[in-house]
Amino acid sequence: MEDRPPPLRLIYSDELGQLKVVQTADGAQLGTAAVAATWGQPDKLQCIDCVQLGSAGGAADTATAVLALARCSGAIELRSPLSGDLLGTIPPASSPAGNGSGQAADAGRVRGLHLLWGEGEAAGGLPAVLSVTQGGMARLHAPVPADGQQQQQEAQQQQQQQAAAWQERRAWQVPAEVCCTAYDPGSGRLAVGCQGAELRLFDVASGELAFAFKGGKPNMVGLVDRPWNTAVAFLPPASPSSSTEGSSSAPGSRLLVGTGHAKVRLYDAEAGKRPQMELTWGDARITCLALEPDGQRCWLGNGKGRIEVLDLRTQLFSGTIKGLAGSARGLAVHPELPVLASAGLDRYLRLHDRHTRQLLAKVYLKTLPTAVAFCPTDASMLPPPAKAAATEKRRGKERRRRRSEAAAADSGDKEGSEQADGGDEEEDSEGEQERRRQAERQRKKRGTQRGRSEGRRSRQRTAAQEDSD
Repeated sequence: MEDRPPPLRLIYSDELGQLKVVQTADGAQLGTAAVAATWGQPDKLQCIDCVQLGSAGGAADTATAVLALARCSGAIELRSPLSGDLLGTIPPASSPAGNGSGQAADAGRVRGLHLLWGEGEAAGGLPAVLSVTQGGMARLHAPVPADGQQQQQEAQQQQQQQAAAWQERRAWQVPAEVCCTAYDPGSGRLAVGCQGAELRLFDVASGELAFAFKGGKPNMVGLVDRPWNTAVAFLPPASPSSSTEGSSSAPGSRLLVGTGHAKVRLYDAEAGKRPQMELTWGDARITCLALEPDGQRCWLGNGKGRIEVLDLRTQLFSGTIKGLAGSARGLAVHPELPVLASAGLDRYLRLHDRHTRQLLAKVYLKTLPTAVAFCPTDASMLPPPAKAAATEKRRGKERRRRRSEAAAADSGDKEGSEQADGGDEEEDSEGEQERRRQAERQRKKRGTQRGRSEGRRSRQRTAAQEDSD
């Protein structure tokens, strides 16, 4: 039997509080992507603001995979990305009172969510959870597994995970109006981008401010853009060959930032507070970033549905992806395969080849997306070949049936309209014939009158010519 690569599995969150699982038959047949499961009931009050998915061992580690999601109420849920089972919940942060209930509710919404693996706070095979609210409250929660004997730990592992609780270990204040965050596990730093405040780095271990960046330089008339950082991502440390000064940088010092003024900035904390690179890209707010595994290229999406890749070595844009209609809501890069996933306001989840930019799959998911993420998979998730072939055959039949029904509906509408028109013609046939006869008489009469006027003008011209002679 020929070995097949593990399937691709993605988690798609929407504004109705649902999670939709999109999966392929295997890693080679990406065109078979389809919705495999839907978790949750549609409820606008349970809208999902952000999603974070990860595991301790990488893309093939399904045993420790955890999905964290933040509701619009500020509550955080941790679920299994394989079954959707609830592993635990974190209550919303207490936000300061605003001028109105709407302002206070928005201040409690989570704008940054990160899973911390291998940290001192992690326990029981579960990660610590770092969250940042729009009002500027950063919190670190660590799991507290249920008590149990070491001998029964393996037998009761699932029950312990379900009974686990997350205890708040640390909380600190960051600037308000948070729009985006990023976490670097190598340095333990948290980057916070806001509207109205420049980018800042915080030490998660102590909660103290580690570095504060500045915006771009003033233009020719001395004006600068108001701070508005909408997307941020940590870059890997620069190697001596790629660094302009010939020295490598420390982890957690290089960042790529997208702003609401359609600008892309590259920061390096060791080189200074000002951006080391500033490029203008398009004319819309940059909504999302997705860094490739090697850290040499980064995909960007903006509010007008434009998706393009930036080569950080040459500082040039290339490789635009077409087809997205509306704002780009989410980008995700597969950690091993050259596949880019994108979701936008047109409600389609698309898979593209990162090298050729060829469309590999497109799935319509009916609801507005908020995020998209790749889920760890292994060979145990492969369906049997016969089942996969039967599934693909059934999906093909279903697509053909929908097309035939749509065509039949269109033809039925046409026939119905033609029959209605025919009935009207039968009812009004005598009147229509009389109108046609009257129109024919009028046409003949106009032709006779036209002929008489032409003859009259001809005789007048002849008489005038004779008089001149």
